[in-house]
Amino acid sequence: VKPVDAFGAIMRGGQTVVVGDDKQLPPTSFFEAVTQDGDDDDDDAITAVTDDIESVLGLFSSRQAPNRMLRWHYRSRHESLIAVSNQEFYENNLLIFPCPDADSETLGVRFHHLPTTTYDRGGSSTNVMEAVAVAEAVMKHARDCPELTLGVAAFSVKQREVILDQLEMLRRENLAHENFFNSHPDEPFFVKNLETIQGDERDVIFISVGYGRQPNGRISMDFGPLNKDGGQRRLNVLITRAKQRCEVFTNLVAADIDLSRTNAWGVRALKSYLAYAEHGALEIPKESGRDSGSPFFQDVVANRLRSLGYEIRQEIGSAGYFVDLA
Repeated sequence: VKPVDAFGAIMRGGQTVVVGDDKQLPPTSFFEAVTQDGDDDDDDAITAVTDDIESVLGLFSSRQAPNRMLRWHYRSRHESLIAVSNQEFYENNLLIFPCPDADSETLGVRFHHLPTTTYDRGGSSTNVMEAVAVAEAVMKHARDCPELTLGVAAFSVKQREVILDQLEMLRRENLAHENFFNSHPDEPFFVKNLETIQGDERDVIFISVGYGRQPNGRISMDFGPLNKDGGQRRLNVLITRAKQRCEVFTNLVAADIDLSRTNAWGVRALKSYLAYAEHGALEIPKESGRDSGSPFFQDVVANRLRSLGYEIRQEIGSAGYFVDLA
């Protein structure tokens, strides 16, 4: 919410509480030129005071208002879904509960490397074969697990459009699963681009990177919105939408991203995310090596259980909250 739009409510209240996340996207100014229909001196005066502040959250933060972080993370059913954001953006301050079903094939981050697909950088600016793979995965989801809500996120508008085209063709060829696309009225199926997905959450999210290796083998370090100022916020929004599983489709691996050719935070975070998705995202729940919270009692119980033949691990978790014994 922009400050100018919040003043009415603020002036009517005795106190104000602002809730938001400055690591995600601020209000967009994209539609401003479309909606401006005339001059208003009062509006201009207010805007002049706040035009350097992107949101009411920023306004209050700049006035040294008391600040508290909401640390309990409740959306992700598997810690791999939030671990990269916790490290890259929240300084590992989020409290994440270890998943009791860590090896489940239906939870966590999945990596689909598509090395034979190519990004048409000089032409359509899309990866058509990647879009085909995503569309086929959507149809498989509709067939195998229609009870789970699903959303598809593309890095660019053009990649979103080609995914929609490919999916439309597959749906016309097979009408057997159309019920899925008309179900889940509270969380309907969608295909969106990076800029419009904030606020959405689904059981399963498919991510189509689109950008990547070109037909000539070259890889540009241009990842569209991620290269821009605030690109890291867009990535943070994108990779935190899933409640149960997130599947990434790309012709890149983390090693393909050369950080010596770009200093964009968003691209650096993408490299971390791809590495995490590809290598052992399901191995997060492990012994942390930290000291037990109650060494005498906990160690006695652990040793007694071991003497009874149980295999015991202590202090299991990835951030914030740790299970004493597993």
